[in-house]
Amino acid sequence: MSNIEKLKEYLVGSDGRKGYLLDDKLSNGKVIMLSGAWGSGKTHFWKNEIEPKLDKSIYISLYGKTSLREIENEVLSKSFLIDFSDEDIKNISIFGNIAKNIVSIMAPKIGEKLEETKTSLVNNFGKNALQNGGLLCFDDFERKSKDVDLNDLFGFITQLALNFKCKIVLILNSDVFEGKEKKLFADLKEKSVSKFFKFNPNSENLFEIIFNKYTLDEKHKMIILNAINEFGLLNARIYENILENFQEYIEKNPVMTNQEVRYFVLTLINFNLLHIVFKFYDYSYPFLGNSFKLPTFFIDLKDLSVNLVNSLDRQSSQNRDKFKSHSELIDIIKSLISSEYKTINKPNKETETKPTEKLTEDLKIVDRYADIIWLYWRLETKLEYRKDIDEKSIRQINDFIETGIL
Repeated sequence: MSNIEKLKEYLVGSDGRKGYLLDDKLSNGKVIMLSGAWGSGKTHFWKNEIEPKLDKSIYISLYGKTSLREIENEVLSKSFLIDFSDEDIKNISIFGNIAKNIVSIMAPKIGEKLEETKTSLVNNFGKNALQNGGLLCFDDFERKSKDVDLNDLFGFITQLALNFKCKIVLILNSDVFEGKEKKLFADLKEKSVSKFFKFNPNSENLFEIIFNKYTLDEKHKMIILNAINEFGLLNARIYENILENFQEYIEKNPVMTNQEVRYFVLTLINFNLLHIVFKFYDYSYPFLGNSFKLPTFFIDLKDLSVNLVNSLDRQSSQNRDKFKSHSELIDIIKSLISSEYKTINKPNKETETKPTEKLTEDLKIVDRYADIIWLYWRLETKLEYRKDIDEKSIRQINDFIETGIL
């Protein structure tokens, strides 16, 4: 059984057996933490696998929240609105101070004075949503503003759990806290959190639950997953983006080779990470007498392009599987450029630019383009992602990924 399946069964149960979150005796008044790496699919897991199994729950993202009052207002308003229909709340914005919006809209409707309405909100807060077994989920815990004090936030959360005998789930990547905040987080976690769960799916588990949302042919499933694994990617949002875009593309281009599907996936991953599609043009190598495909972004590198591509090309045969990070690749490229620099770059007599000054400038350019160079090398040299695909298909796929339009 996978990590996702075990966690789901433990939290919400299976075969008629109640899970931890549905057993009030076990989980009422408790703070629960679900931690995993960014992009690993924690939110997708909660929203699609856990939340639908719960009777009532409130979901709040702390992303960008700048004050405890802002968080309190959202908890208050969402708990009040949980029993309202979509028609009742369609004009209430989820942005800004929601509590004020509710007061201004509801007070005329129910004929109450402002203070009476506020009192009603507070009373309904406990009765309707959280009291005695209600559940409140705080997501993106680590992405709150630094203006929100951890001590105050944990204090507020703990009091909610104890006073209302409700269940609170915190979803976060606990590894991002640093320095004093890291120690403070560890101390507060120890005092406040009753249960800690590690969300650690592999790519197959995560891909499976996301793939089931789409109406794609099973024959493409393993091709897409294999391409994702070739790249070494664990990111739920990018998986969804790949499947959504591929579903749109395949409906209008139903006949695709396996290589074209693979190229589509790898190119789209690259576009998600760096917002760039590698397009190539023919370039002649003057002093070697041959030509090759040069990625268009190298145009910006001017005379460094030939040297850089030459350095990348030299790594392709003997070091195809050697480099594990872009820093290793960039270091060897910079070393090669430096050693060959006197041969390729002559002093400029007009500007009297010294070779060492130009070398320093070019090495800075390599650093600036390091992430792009690394992904280019992985796709073009290590994975040979354009192999056995005709130019027309490449252009069509590139244009769709870049513009979103077929």
